[in-house]
Amino acid sequence: MAPRTPTAILLSPTPAMVRAARDAGARSLVLAPDLSAPPVREAVLAADDAIAVDWCNHPRLLAAIGHFSDTPQRIPAPGRRASVFGFDEAGALVAARANEALGLPGNPHAAVAYLTDKAALRDRVNRLAATPVRFERCDRAAGLVPAAERVGFPCVVKPRTGSAGQDVHMLHGAAEAHALARQSAPDAALIVEEYLAGPEFTVEAHSRAGRHTLLAVSRTHTTGAPDCVVTGHDLPARLGGRLHEEIAALVEITLDAAGHRHGPSSTEIIITGRGPALVESHAHPASDRMGELLALATGTDPYALAYTTVLDLPRPAYQSHHRRYAAVRYLPPVAGRTPDPGRLAAVRAVPGVISVEPPVCPPPPDSHAPAASSRVAGHGAITATADSPQDLSRVLREIQDRLRDTALASSKEEELSAV
Repeated sequence: MAPRTPTAILLSPTPAMVRAARDAGARSLVLAPDLSAPPVREAVLAADDAIAVDWCNHPRLLAAIGHFSDTPQRIPAPGRRASVFGFDEAGALVAARANEALGLPGNPHAAVAYLTDKAALRDRVNRLAATPVRFERCDRAAGLVPAAERVGFPCVVKPRTGSAGQDVHMLHGAAEAHALARQSAPDAALIVEEYLAGPEFTVEAHSRAGRHTLLAVSRTHTTGAPDCVVTGHDLPARLGGRLHEEIAALVEITLDAAGHRHGPSSTEIIITGRGPALVESHAHPASDRMGELLALATGTDPYALAYTTVLDLPRPAYQSHHRRYAAVRYLPPVAGRTPDPGRLAAVRAVPGVISVEPPVCPPPPDSHAPAASSRVAGHGAITATADSPQDLSRVLREIQDRLRDTALASSKEEELSAV
């Protein structure tokens, strides 16, 4: 019997993840609690099959895909090779657990767990890295103040297993630590770390059988302290040879410390006065938009690369005629104000602009609608490319000029400036 096409089982994917499965030569099976919810609905339309299932419920997930099992107790039909893929913090952990339970290929669950637990990862990396970072575990709110005092101010407090920049706090003194302790849950699982000052970079890497390859290093732009909200990325970042080597060494140390074996990773690093220091690392690409930047600048699709590696498919032949430079800038929503269609059209007309996604206008301040829980909820984005860093800077400046004094304009002009 001829082998069948392998299946990529995708947990609440975006349309880009489904398209990448097709490009890699795999079938796509979408799993999501609600198949009609955006953007899953569009992904379902592009997929080969879909099942409505709460994949956070481990028994229900295994019941839905158990026929793919490749354990000694159940040998599948020929060609039923498959793997579960999750490309966010929760999905990567669930996928690894399901793959281990069903005997399917993928990252070890313990490796993804280490990358998910910031304190456990920090402890391992500190033993090996040239620039260790002071930190304290804090399992109860009552211990937050003494933990912060031991680390020293300013310090950063965040959930040990948080993601997407949620619930991250910068503390400048004991008074702020007391205030945060009062508003935190009694059994909050937190990590308290020293504040790392310096330029920030995001490293996209791909691993095959424990060998790690850097796909690109991007410069990450933020609003700066105290919030440090990400406002955009430039890819590739302009780095000297020695700094690039130091960053690559830290990424390799981090992924080896976690036991990361297969597929994508995204590692955040800050260049301090003591050298590159780890912020955190994840067993998935930074975001769909980072994947878009990679494709625009290097011709590499991190999702297709993950499928071909884990499912043992031929690596896609990417078409990249020459190295380009790409950038994304996030557009914060403004309460009660609708983006001006004319200004959006003017931005789209700038040579080098690839896409303009307007922000989702939040309800006015007096609305009774619940507030979004994510700091980036509702943000739009502008993606642009150019043949050189200088040309990219000019494109971004022209975008800024066309957005100035509009509902889309940021209160901080540096959010749309290149390095």
